Amino acid sequence: MAPRADFVSGYAPSGEAKIYFESTGAGPALVFVHAGVSDSRMWDPQFEFFAARFRVVRYDHRGFGKSTLIDGPYTLRGDLLNVLAHLGIATATIVGCSMGGAIAIDFTLEHPEVVAGLVLVGSGVSGLNDPKELSEEALKHWAAYLSMVQKGDVDGARAMDAKYWIDGPRRDAAQIDPVYRERALMLHRQNFSLERDAHQEQPLTPPAIGRLGEISARTIVVIGDNDSQDLIKLASKLAGEIPGARLITIAEAAHLPSLERPELFNRILTEFLDSSG
Repeated sequence: MAPRADFVSGYAPSGEAKIYFESTGAGPALVFVHAGVSDSRMWDPQFEFFAARFRVVRYDHRGFGKSTLIDGPYTLRGDLLNVLAHLGIATATIVGCSMGGAIAIDFTLEHPEVVAGLVLVGSGVSGLNDPKELSEEALKHWAAYLSMVQKGDVDGARAMDAKYWIDGPRRDAAQIDPVYRERALMLHRQNFSLERDAHQEQPLTPPAIGRLGEISARTIVVIGDNDSQDLIKLASKLAGEIPGARLITIAEAAHLPSLERPELFNRILTEFLDSSG
């Protein structure tokens, strides 16, 4: 499909980094923040679909897609703010998946006046780093993953990471739509990096995990029923502690339900946006 006439792309400055963005459509701003296992192309099924009614923005985190990764202190929530400032956006509904959800939560706590609505998809949250809170499923996965990394088996680590997040830890590949799987695996492969682990952002202080009750933006929490047990548990916590939040489970989907079940996800997001008045 050819881009709309109002499509624009470029790089927003964020400190010394350059953050690649795309924008299309007109109307209230709707900003998509991608997962750490992909880049902004994971929002392909949403980008032009919602441009019929909204100014849709997506961007690549630093070190992902077309955005640069450089040395020096930074925050991913600061990158989001700089993209919005570059585009002249004062308020927006933020849709964040996985790591993008954690960024969206931190951003909402730091800049509540900017966030008109919050959609958290398979979301993480800052400050949730106690190994004792992890499920047996997650402990087993991360132990095996770190063992491969320590041995220098990058291909093995990448395949294990893809299995966990793209397929889902409890699903066989044969159960999954091959078109979705091929697309998601390609995005994962192109964005998998061990180098980024050496570039840790400056954390939100205090972290979001103990501050969910401060969020006043209208919120829904979306989770795939084949996502990790830990994120399914976290989704319930987010929905329970963010005032007025609602939990929605998408069947037959793992960590990227917006890419795996796009028609259903788009319907859920449309209903949320319509209900905001």
